[in-house]
Amino acid sequence: MIRALLIGLLFCAPLAAEYESNFGRVTLANCDLIVQGVASAKRTRVAASFRVEVTVQQVLYGETEQREVSVYYTDDKMLKDNEPVRALFALKTMATGGFSIVGKPVYAPESEPESAAKQSVCEAFVALEQEKQGEERTTNFWALLVRHIRQGGFAAQNAAVELMFVAQHRSSIVTEERFTQVQDARGFGEKGLTTQTKEDLKLAFQGLVEAGVKTLKFRRIRRGDTKEDRRNAATELLKLVEEYPRAFTEADAKLTKAIADQSQDAVLNETLAELESAIILEVRVREAADKTTKPQD
Repeated sequence: MIRALLIGLLFCAPLAAEYESNFGRVTLANCDLIVQGVASAKRTRVAASFRVEVTVQQVLYGETEQREVSVYYTDDKMLKDNEPVRALFALKTMATGGFSIVGKPVYAPESEPESAAKQSVCEAFVALEQEKQGEERTTNFWALLVRHIRQGGFAAQNAAVELMFVAQHRSSIVTEERFTQVQDARGFGEKGLTTQTKEDLKLAFQGLVEAGVKTLKFRRIRRGDTKEDRRNAATELLKLVEEYPRAFTEADAKLTKAIADQSQDAVLNETLAELESAIILEVRVREAADKTTKPQD
């Protein structure tokens, strides 16, 4: 459920330039308060909504002196029926009093080992978004994602969604070095990654390659300072085709051929020929798969 919430939020809000992260633009931009608290077992119907009293255990964002707040929501399946729910709640002040829930609560029962990690991730992103906007904050954002992938568990799950956000909305901050950092982090923390998180990271990395990394490597092939650097870039691209074939298109194959036609480096051209063939093969495989799955008239 948490993964669905995170990915759903990725696409449901406009990009707010003043925020560094997906968490910032979809949560902090829309709430006044984030608390760790316990929703009582009692739910009260109020017109088309439900009201529940939440006992505030800790304030993670915003300010309130209240130790108990009235929270309103419309989805009757948002909270487990007839039992107290300990969770992180993002809340928006209502003009009529009380708070509405932003998104969905992130369940954090005391018996769950990941509960502390959920709170820690929230606190880390709140602190990040309070830093001054600029390159230093962006560097800190990337370092946070690397650390969370290495950490595994919920932190890595959230980092995967953040990387999807980067690929879709902030590809300009992606560098080859940063891409290598998250790849290395995935290798380091692999044992702590769930199967779903591994799949999400692969999808996020594919997005990063498609949105910016492959362009940076093509640029090195054409403008690298040395023959060795240009050759290495071509070899690295070939490996990316093997790992993330869906990040490449026929246009990339044409670009590869165009570069080879202008190159006088036989060693580089050999790799480029292999790269072009690999891309074309992957494109044709996808086209064939699409034809077999396309509904017949």
